[in-house]
Amino acid sequence: RPISDYLEDDSVNGLKERRALAGTFVRSALKMVFTDNFVHSDLHPGNVFVREEKTKRNETKYMITFLDAGIATSLQPNDRKNLRDLFKAVVLNDGYTAGALMIERARFERCSSIPGGKEKFASGVQDIVSEFHDRRKQGLTLGAVRIGALLAKVLDLCRVYQVEIDPAMSSIVISMMVLEGLGRSLDPDLNLIKSAIPFLMGKV
Repeated sequence: RPISDYLEDDSVNGLKERRALAGTFVRSALKMVFTDNFVHSDLHPGNVFVREEKTKRNETKYMITFLDAGIATSLQPNDRKNLRDLFKAVVLNDGYTAGALMIERARFERCSSIPGGKEKFASGVQDIVSEFHDRRKQGLTLGAVRIGALLAKVLDLCRVYQVEIDPAMSSIVISMMVLEGLGRSLDPDLNLIKSAIPFLMGKV
């Protein structure tokens, strides 16, 4: 079934199904990005299908299939590390280190030629991360956290300070926003960072 079928069912049972499906969907998306380094660049509800299977305990198990992957992208190794570090930074509230590492890994950057440029860039990443980290008070749920917006702000900072990153990162930002939107429609209370930690720590 297309995932859009679940989004149209607002009954009590339909909402229960959405919440049960949300974790599987988010973990599938995180695995695609962090483990497989494969980012579907045309994700919309029509390209996400759900297969249901009954377990021996008569519980429903959901499996996600992403369709029509003709438009896809991957990141270079250093930019994969940058993406992982930015997610970790939200958990640890350590955007400064993430920013400093982005400068170190950049193929080209002009921060070094600007007095205090490195510190200003790293502090800028810290400010962005702190804004998101502070939302822990609301819970790092899909309803409270906008990782796509965080990545967009970091990309804008890279433009200002001329810190070069993989152009494919723009596609990552758009895909993350779509994935977040779908996940939020399924269950806005799902803790995104808790779901991401196994992928960030390399345990998946």
